[in-house]
Amino acid sequence: MPKKAFIALLVFILTAVFYIYTLLPSTAWGDGSKLQSEAIAGESFVLAEMTPDEFLPDPFIFSRVGVAAWDHPLYIVLGHILVRTFPFVDSLWLVNLISAIFGAASIALIFLLICQFSSSIFAAMYASLSLAVSHTFWWHSSTPEVYTLFAFLLLVSFYFFDLYERNGQYSFLGYSAFFWGLAASTHILAFLVILALGLYYLLSGSYRSFRISGVKKLAAPAVGYLAGFSLYLIQFIRMSANFPLDEIMGPVVGSTFLSQLGTLSPLLLGQSLLSYIFFLSVQFGPVGIVLGILGFRKVLNGTDLSLRKIVSFFVVFALFGIFYRVTDQFTFFIPSYLFWAVLMGIGAGYTSDLLSGKMRSLFPVALASVLLATPFFYQALPGLAAKNGLNDASIGIPEIGAGVRDGLAYYFNPNKRGDFTAYEFGSQTVSSLAPKAIVVAEWYTDTDEYFILRYFTKVRSLRPDITVLGWPTQDPFSFDSQLVVDVVKNSFPEHPVYLASLSQKFYAASTLIDDYCIVPENNLYRLYAKDSSDLQCLETAAVTE
Repeated sequence: MPKKAFIALLVFILTAVFYIYTLLPSTAWGDGSKLQSEAIAGESFVLAEMTPDEFLPDPFIFSRVGVAAWDHPLYIVLGHILVRTFPFVDSLWLVNLISAIFGAASIALIFLLICQFSSSIFAAMYASLSLAVSHTFWWHSSTPEVYTLFAFLLLVSFYFFDLYERNGQYSFLGYSAFFWGLAASTHILAFLVILALGLYYLLSGSYRSFRISGVKKLAAPAVGYLAGFSLYLIQFIRMSANFPLDEIMGPVVGSTFLSQLGTLSPLLLGQSLLSYIFFLSVQFGPVGIVLGILGFRKVLNGTDLSLRKIVSFFVVFALFGIFYRVTDQFTFFIPSYLFWAVLMGIGAGYTSDLLSGKMRSLFPVALASVLLATPFFYQALPGLAAKNGLNDASIGIPEIGAGVRDGLAYYFNPNKRGDFTAYEFGSQTVSSLAPKAIVVAEWYTDTDEYFILRYFTKVRSLRPDITVLGWPTQDPFSFDSQLVVDVVKNSFPEHPVYLASLSQKFYAASTLIDDYCIVPENNLYRLYAKDSSDLQCLETAAVTE
């Protein structure tokens, strides 16, 4: 084990250096800028935007850190402490660093787990590094996202649970429960562990040996879990001082988004399943898919029933990702990728044992070549996609403002080294807006514009004369576009008014185009009086959904 621990350390160092080298240096697009703002300010954006009549926080630290599904208490607290501890380091880069470090630590844990399930160190290195350079995990390790911290805590919990099953020491079960509680304080996806364990006990037949007397032994793990989950519980109690329980529980479980599950049809589920298979193939390629399937079969056909927890965790997290059809659905696939990588390692070890002679020597060379080629493939992918007629609009990447972002480059290539485009968009836009401007950027439909402009105006306190309206307390699925029409009517012409997009659903853009002259200006869309004859006003053809 000391040799494997040393190799795991090398894997961590190698991966950390790789992730830091490709790390986004500044502001992110989309949700990333939201998380950066929340970590730097030490508060959840929704609570920060509420008036004293809506929310009255207590006078203590982190009083505005919420517990809704889109809040991540441990991530915010950890990020804020890091920023406050190192004030001489760029705060945006520090928050981004969290993703890189915990991403690398997760890869090292995958290596250790595979070493426990397979005798092949090379198979463990191949599978763990395949996850490291897989598109979605690498992308989330080089941008400010919560999922690498969650993945690390989930894997530590899984690691200690496996040790408990192998050694029977209840201290390991307590450690597992503690880190599970920390994972739940980071993301509510952690509660899927309950379903995964239930499936595991069915697949392994452990339910047959259940004894009611054994429940008493769960006291220590329960204490461990509550200790790990304590931050969330504290914040929940603090929120209950301002909101009724029913108003808290809806956002806690993400009821707004879960309500969309009722609209799923067999056709949509089929599309979602195909999307998952496609994304899984993109992450690991045909070789990774085959090796994962071999590992899946070996686990189910093997005599070590404890390995079936790997399959259980994969199945539960994969099914949740398939059913949870939201805009960023691909991010909810990440937990299942962790366990697929473990299955790949088992499959690679099994395949290596079957080969002999020259084929066995060539097998690791072939796998290593695929690993080395992967980053270069992602580097070339945006250009290849563009040459084949793909663009942001054709694959559903939202346009930023008047069209200032190369979405293919940002989302297809996880290498974010030297990418300052989001920061430049925000700083240039804010500095160029007319005095006392009002920017309409509803937070759900214009996520990128709202959170980046909010960072510069609220977190960095630049241009206090500018108002960015995002309606974060409004349900986006029942948003009334008349709110925007009324804002424009009551503000214009005393205040210059800008739109982040020409959305018909959220802004009634066709109505505004009929009543005003709208032109691209300062990366956004500015409204002028209809009689501005010297301007080339946009027509209704420019309106988007």
